[in-house]
Amino acid sequence: MIIERVTGHTYGAEIRERIIEPLHLRETYVPRGTAVPGPHPRGYAQPGEGAPLVDVTRVSPSVGGAAGSMISSGTDVNRFLAALLRGELLRPAQLREMMTVRPTGNADGRAYGLGLESRPLPGGGVYWGHTGDFLGYETMAGATVDGRQATVMVNLGPGSSDAQSDDLGAALRTALSSRGPWGREIRR
Repeated sequence: MIIERVTGHTYGAEIRERIIEPLHLRETYVPRGTAVPGPHPRGYAQPGEGAPLVDVTRVSPSVGGAAGSMISSGTDVNRFLAALLRGELLRPAQLREMMTVRPTGNADGRAYGLGLESRPLPGGGVYWGHTGDFLGYETMAGATVDGRQATVMVNLGPGSSDAQSDDLGAALRTALSSRGPWGREIRR
């Protein structure tokens, strides 16, 4: 892995030193073993249409290496995204590069950069974030440059319908919109 070759330290050690500790992320872990530490929601998969749900909670995301080996709470994900967009983690030129996006071709207006997506918000503006899924879980997180953050998660995957992902996206857009779910402007 590039991080380990450049720094001489493990991926987990670098994440802890550069992100987890400086941002005081108290519910974020890079697992050192195969067990998921601490209290957490159970994850389920549905191996086929109409099949019973299978509890896959014991499968550790560490099997995904750096692509999935972090565990975090919604609060910590929000804190991370806010710090990233405020420029607390990267130099300005690096953050600009991350936020230089190209359209993905999806009808929803999504654009993708270097590990960061932008998506339009109802009523104007965009939010920045990322989605992720692992056996038993699906997560969407986003933040706006003016300081709003939200993270939504479900504990079923695979086996969920496209409607589940659509509903997650709708919940996130509503939470980040400058207008509440009833169309009234939210003053912060």
